[in-house]
Order: sequence, then C-alpha cells, then structure tokens
Amino acid sequence: MKQSQIPLSAPGWQAANPLESFKHFAQSIHEQAKAMLLTDKTHAEMFFFMSLNGHGHIVHWQQADRELQADWLRKHIHDHYSYGVVHVCEAWAHFAKRPNEHTMKQLQAGEMRVSELSPEDRTEALMVSAQSRDGYALVWMDEILRYQASGSLWLGECKEFEDFTGRFGKLFG
Repeated sequence: MKQSQIPLSAPGWQAANPLESFKHFAQSIHEQAKAMLLTDKTHAEMFFFMSLNGHGHIVHWQQADRELQADWLRKHIHDHYSYGVVHVCEAWAHFAKRPNEHTMKQLQAGEMRVSELSPEDRTEALMVSAQSRDGYALVWMDEILRYQASGSLWLGECKEFEDFTGRFGKLFG
C-alpha cells in the first residue's frame, strides 16, 4: 500500500545523541498537535518517521482498517530503517476509575473495544505516541472536552503512559 510522504527535518537534531533529540522532537509534535486541535477542532491522523540523522517524512493516514495500518506501519519502519516514529490521532480512551476495574480487564483481554463502551465510560482524547529503536516509548493522552451547545473545544487532563502494549505497541520489536 503506497502512502504519500512529505519530507521532514528536525531543527536542532544532534546525530550524536539521537535519543534525546527524538524525545525533544516528539514533545514538540505533541505541543503542535494540541495547538492544531484547539484551532481546527479536529486533528488528522499522522505518522512522523525520523532517521538517525534527524531527517524523515510525514505520512497522513486516511484509512480505517487498524490491523492493516499496524501491519503497514511495522513494514514501513523496517523498509525505511526508521529510528523513531510519532503517531498522532484522535481516539476513544477509557481510564480506570479504581484498581482492578472489571471494564479495564475486559478491554485488555480484547473482549470489547473502547468505542463500544457507553458514552459515560469513554473519553475522547488526542493521542500522541512516540517510540524509538532504542526502546523509548511514551504516550500522551490529552482529554478532549467539547461543549456541544457552542461547539467549543478545550483540553482536559493529560495522562502519560510509558512502555505501552497493544496493536501499536512495541513497533520496533
């Protein structure tokens, strides 16, 4: 599957320290994604691929099949020998209200999807995940709050998760 690519360069990238450079780059993408969401009230799904030298490309994803997407992503990382990838998208999230919550156990076991939960049990979120070949993995989940009457949008609490699993976890092996 061919996806169009937009060239990208990370200002200030230090080839001698790619991990710290990638962390800085990912944080910058997270901040830009939040600003874009607040301005546009939506955010396109995008992947930012970086090489060891700080040059890379952006892919705007436009298909709904998540399994196809995960397979394509792993192959693309391999084919381009990407050092790191940042994934930006809007998503549904469920945050456990207490330890060992039954709903969370069912979600983790794959018995149901977050999108299938009732509205009071799910939260709309801006998800920005970053993973590198060095094992770095971090997800920012910014709660999206919408006021239906005016159509206004703002961001609530941001939760961070390290070393995540799932369809898009462990992209580098």
